[in-house]
Amino acid sequence: MATKTVLLLVVLLSMLMCHVSSAPTASNFKLAAYYSDHMVLQMEPSGAVVWGYADIGANVTLEFKGKRYPTVAGGAAFTTIGVWKITLDPQPPSGPFTIKVTSESDGVTEAIDLQDVMFGDVWVCSGQSNMAFDVKQAFNGSVDLQQSYQYTDIRVMSVFQEDSPTPYYDLMKLYKPWSRPDPAVLGQGEPGFYFFSALCWLYGRNLYNHLKYPIGLVSSNWGGTPVEAWSSPSVLAKCNVTSDSANVLFKKGVRKQGLYGPHDDSGLWNAMIHPLINMTIKGAIWYQGEANAVNPSPYKCLFPGMIEDWRSKWYEGTGGQTDQSFPFGFVQLCTSDKPTTEPDQEFCAIRWHQTVDYGYVPNPSQPNVFMAVAIDLPDLSSPYGPIHPRYKQDVADRLTLGARSVAYGEEGVVFQGPFPSEVLRVSSSDIFVEFDDGKAVLAARGTNGFDVCCSTTPANCPLAGIKAPWVEVETTLEVGTSYVLLEDPCIALGSRASVVRYIWRDMPCTYKNCQLYDARSGLPVPPFIKEIEDAYHLKWTPP
Repeated sequence: MATKTVLLLVVLLSMLMCHVSSAPTASNFKLAAYYSDHMVLQMEPSGAVVWGYADIGANVTLEFKGKRYPTVAGGAAFTTIGVWKITLDPQPPSGPFTIKVTSESDGVTEAIDLQDVMFGDVWVCSGQSNMAFDVKQAFNGSVDLQQSYQYTDIRVMSVFQEDSPTPYYDLMKLYKPWSRPDPAVLGQGEPGFYFFSALCWLYGRNLYNHLKYPIGLVSSNWGGTPVEAWSSPSVLAKCNVTSDSANVLFKKGVRKQGLYGPHDDSGLWNAMIHPLINMTIKGAIWYQGEANAVNPSPYKCLFPGMIEDWRSKWYEGTGGQTDQSFPFGFVQLCTSDKPTTEPDQEFCAIRWHQTVDYGYVPNPSQPNVFMAVAIDLPDLSSPYGPIHPRYKQDVADRLTLGARSVAYGEEGVVFQGPFPSEVLRVSSSDIFVEFDDGKAVLAARGTNGFDVCCSTTPANCPLAGIKAPWVEVETTLEVGTSYVLLEDPCIALGSRASVVRYIWRDMPCTYKNCQLYDARSGLPVPPFIKEIEDAYHLKWTPP
């Protein structure tokens, strides 16, 4: 009896072992997290990159439009399983398509079908809370949400807010995978500042309405975060950033409930940007800077450094398919959370450093960069605080003009307000400011926005000065078609101005009511600071 019992146990154990050994193992075959149904892949002249995972040595084939793209999964330092990457032939704007990817390994064939795939332009939208500010929070947001159903050829993806001390090679999580837009996808019913960016959506909608082909939008942002968090270690080293910016910002007391993101250096680059660099894109837009206002000086190096580094890394990650000088648009800051009409040392300096102290873009330090000036769009009654103005459609409209000119090369598109070409002293007390080499068409709206520095030595005129030697210009003698004539207030103080600056305030004006605009486009003259040249001895008179 005991012998029969033992034999029975052996048979049962053998059957169990056979069952275990024949059970299917977990498959390693999958796509990277940001490839899914409904996605937009980058169109011509670039080739879209598609990548994913499989067993090392697996034969992977992508089938699209009757063509087969074969490759073999190889080893990679960031994972123990195989990784494969395929670059498609450049495609015109088109869709929808089905893409089939198969893997053959050890006699096992697996397949993944991607449905409803479009080809168009893919834009990444990043920054802090004004980029995270979602559609329902903006003016007219409820209408925009309901109208989103109409835009079936715009596709959106929202990256989960994640922080990491080391680089990720794939996204860990998404708020939403690639989706056709609808109110739920764009954040209706969800907490604010977490779902889909209003500026990103409105910018993409503008592009679609103008270009009439598919647009892909990737929202990857986090409120209250400094540029250091979005920059790679190589950028921080180049700009001599040696400690986490969080230490400075905590001491300054800028933490805000619900809007304060991580401040560790490179943490968001590692988790929310680096994973995307193998995906071919058209360009990026950016709305950030408020979190760096407590210490503006490094921004002059960090911001252009980050742009160039993103371009380089994306070019490398996509095997040269993403343009190594891809277009990059940004929003010049509006107001702080406690806006003041007094000269400001922090926001004014950040605005200036956003343009690497040129005052305009593109410039020699920022090629293929465009800007939306937002300084004249304050929203003091915003329920999210004045630092979060709800005029996101205005910002998107201005940013779109920049994209049309810089990113898409449209001729004749005015995308920025007039800029001073020269500032001359034309008499003992008069200062002449000419715009766009005399080609501007100025329109005057609000009150005077000029200051001058009452020192004969420009080096004695600090960028962030809020008191003497800076003096407000009280008298604008004349606003001509392309020039402004100012009375120098320093003369009455026994000195002469050597530098002039314009709208150097946290909040220099109410909504669209700064002093100077382009009469044709309605775009504001941006903040600037410029030395005064002496033309008095030439006996020159204004036109």
